[in-house]
Amino acid sequence: MNSPRQADLHKTTALITVLALGLMSSPAALSRQIAPAPESAVIDINHDPLACVTPQLAPEVDAAVLPGPEYDRGYTYFRASGTEDYYYAKMDGPAQTLAAILPRPLPETRAVDYYLRAYDTRAATKKKGEWAPPVVPGTTCKSKGVPVGPRGAGLTIGLTKENQNPIPPGFNPKDIVKVILITGAIVSIAEALKSASAAGGSSGTGASAAGAGTAGAGGAAAAGGISTGVIVAGAVAVAAGVAVAASSKSSNPTATPTSTPAPTVTPTPVIPRFLEAEVTWSGLGDIDVQMIGPSGQPVGQTFPAACESTASRTERVILQGSLPAGAYRIVLKGNSCGAGTPATISAVLSVQSESGPKCSNAFVNVPVGGSLDGCQFTLQ
Repeated sequence: MNSPRQADLHKTTALITVLALGLMSSPAALSRQIAPAPESAVIDINHDPLACVTPQLAPEVDAAVLPGPEYDRGYTYFRASGTEDYYYAKMDGPAQTLAAILPRPLPETRAVDYYLRAYDTRAATKKKGEWAPPVVPGTTCKSKGVPVGPRGAGLTIGLTKENQNPIPPGFNPKDIVKVILITGAIVSIAEALKSASAAGGSSGTGASAAGAGTAGAGGAAAAGGISTGVIVAGAVAVAAGVAVAASSKSSNPTATPTSTPAPTVTPTPVIPRFLEAEVTWSGLGDIDVQMIGPSGQPVGQTFPAACESTASRTERVILQGSLPAGAYRIVLKGNSCGAGTPATISAVLSVQSESGPKCSNAFVNVPVGGSLDGCQFTLQ
């Protein structure tokens, strides 16, 4: 026969279980947690797909959402083909003439996957297309694009999942200056990288703040709610706590020794990093740029410019990933482009990193037929 204390324990545990099941089975609670945005029946998106994109121009994605009075907001989701995670750019302008600017793809990127999503005034959503225009070198691509100056495109992009690199793989990191985090806060790319480091590599997702809806029905936590799993785990923990408390009341009041939990070891986060060195000049002559790493060997990928024009042109080297600490230097070599090439070529050198500039707009005179160290710096 159960004792009165045992009966109280059973009643308490049962009550906790019922409360937990009630929370999980409540249709309102479940709909708030896992229901995706409904499909809009009142708006549609018109868009002429990009035939191609180029590393020289920031792709421009334009669209029209009709009827205009029913339109609330819109986004272009994009990624480099062959990569997993989408990012998004907000579409700006009136409903009839919307446009989003994407970062320039790197020359080695095969194609850019993208699609459009718009929301009506009732928070219902409409998705349009899944396109993958190829990345075409040079100036043969005639799709819309925005010319980009030496400082990059100055774009703000949003993240769509946790543990996502704030710098989209396959795109020019110099074009991105701000990132939308899961809270909806817009921060600099340097702050986003620091947030990723502080969270052990998790930078959060901007999808919920922007109404992205790309995660489908899987993300109660991303939508700011509490997932069913958390409710169940919490209920079990509460029930276990009540059972332990009731059991301790019914047993000998002798103090129970508690064990000291083992310290949690937090893994050292890997901070996404990049370096970009670029030299810009005009007129006759050619400049080669090399990034020399701590090993004394050239590092990074070079995107060359040569004697194809006398107009302003830029050669750059980009290094991404886990960068070794140590001394780096940028070496510039001058080359002749034939008769009339001056003895020295005047140029502007700059080096950017995820934490800010290393060499900011240094003016250099590069000897033709010779070389010089244009910049030296150390990475910690």
